[in-house]
Amino acid sequence: MIGRNEIYLPAIQRKFVWGYEQIESLFDSIMRGYPIGTFLFWFVKGENKNEYTFYKFLEKYHERDNFLNNIAPKPELKEEIIGVLDGQQRISSMYIALQGKYAYKRPYARWENDDSFPEREFYLNLLRMENTDEEQGRTYEFKFLTKGEAQNIDEKYLWFLVKRAIAWGNDPEIDEYYDDLMSQEFPSSIINKIKFNRNEIKKILRILHQRLILERLISYYKISEQNLDNILDIFVRVNSGGTILSKSDLLFSTIVANWEGGREEIEKLLEYINNKGDGFGFNNDFIMRACLVLTDCSVLFKVNSFKEENIIKIKSHWGKIKSSIEKAIDLLVWFGFSEETLTSQNVVIPIAYYFYKDGKKSKKAIENIRKYLIHALLKKVFGAQSDRVLSNIREILTKEDDKGHFVLKKHEFDFDIFVKGKLPGNRSLKITDEDIKEILEFKKGSYSFMVLSLLYPQFKFNQIKFHQDHIHPASLFTDAKLRKHNIKIDKWKIWREMKDMLPNLQLMEGSENESKNKTNFDDWLANNIDDIQKFKKDNYIPQNVSLYFEDFEVFYNKRKDLLANKLSKLLQ
Repeated sequence: MIGRNEIYLPAIQRKFVWGYEQIESLFDSIMRGYPIGTFLFWFVKGENKNEYTFYKFLEKYHERDNFLNNIAPKPELKEEIIGVLDGQQRISSMYIALQGKYAYKRPYARWENDDSFPEREFYLNLLRMENTDEEQGRTYEFKFLTKGEAQNIDEKYLWFLVKRAIAWGNDPEIDEYYDDLMSQEFPSSIINKIKFNRNEIKKILRILHQRLILERLISYYKISEQNLDNILDIFVRVNSGGTILSKSDLLFSTIVANWEGGREEIEKLLEYINNKGDGFGFNNDFIMRACLVLTDCSVLFKVNSFKEENIIKIKSHWGKIKSSIEKAIDLLVWFGFSEETLTSQNVVIPIAYYFYKDGKKSKKAIENIRKYLIHALLKKVFGAQSDRVLSNIREILTKEDDKGHFVLKKHEFDFDIFVKGKLPGNRSLKITDEDIKEILEFKKGSYSFMVLSLLYPQFKFNQIKFHQDHIHPASLFTDAKLRKHNIKIDKWKIWREMKDMLPNLQLMEGSENESKNKTNFDDWLANNIDDIQKFKKDNYIPQNVSLYFEDFEVFYNKRKDLLANKLSKLLQ
């Protein structure tokens, strides 16, 4: 039916992801008579099929060059077609095994080398009797093999091309297929092995025929619903077990269903922005929400927000959407953020919205965007109810003009309107004295990096990799070192907590940090820094305070006070 263009994959399905070992296990289950799950088929009739995008099944899978399904051309679609709502991976696996080929990379081979991906077909070892492989839990040995590998016959391996059984019909002459094996030119030891296991080999061939031809293993439910929203609801329910699909996966598919090039465009954008700077981990969820916010659609993350008219709007404005998102990510790189330090993806969307609405990229605007970004992350405003937060921020930024279009209230990014604006759940971007006390106890990680990046505005984060450095090296806080420096045992636990907190952290270039790594701070300073006073000022090191390790606690508290004053000015 797949070959006759009667069965397709709706756009709501993900790409094929099963590995060759999963396919081999599936056929072991089939041979052993195990259930392979029910399937859900969507029967689409008449003009309704033209409202959706469908994909063809993969026949020749190639791990590098051919792993995405091709879009089915509209004229090719029959009057009634079947869309697979549940069971895509299993049916795709069976189709590739029984009709196609599977090319995956040889271990340790080079990705760019074409010879690293030999074409393989699906074989069954007829000399593997029903003795279970304890390591993989299999009884029958199926393998994807090259033609050369399949010809390697010995006393343990006799490979049979599984797709040959498909042509046998309902009443095959198994004896003839056995005789055909015997007629091949094998060494005498192999012929004797085949003769000795004659009954077992015939039994395996009969079971194979029975499972693939005679038994009706595909148990399915039929869905005749034609409305896409309702189909998605069914899809969510059915896929709530196993590999759970996120709502963004499903909503992404609704875009694809109304915009044939959408999948490729979004995947290209994600690949591009995720490779910027030190790398990011943006996903479909981020792009979906950004599209809704930027085009002034309802921000609620549900199917109705992606109705056809909204998809058309997103598609027609895609160039500007893409450009605005890229500008926002460029600023993240400029500020030194990466996947490691960006604790919320949604925080970026208002920045992209500002650029989408033709906001200026002046020096003052960039400073205010940085303030907004760090305040929003420190205050964790994009937790629960993020849809409502984004909607509120959009209202804070814009007003409606006389033509009913939403335009920026100010074309210069104004941080003050964010601080005054109301957010759901009594959230606010305001930093209080209590917040600063909490900030100063941040341990080395994403949040401490944000604060340090504010304290070092002169650093060119987009050009140089900066590390969070322990001023007094972490290596000094071992039992042996603490004992050597005569630190009282009751202080050890407290000092170890303090060593990772903000008052003992500074930003340094990676190479410089590595050279300082295990050296006492007072020694390193004396031997490596020419202008010590300037270094102390630039790194918020308190003047006239001992830098000996024995005086760590005094140093810590003095620097904590110094940072508290500085952060009060920067953040309040």
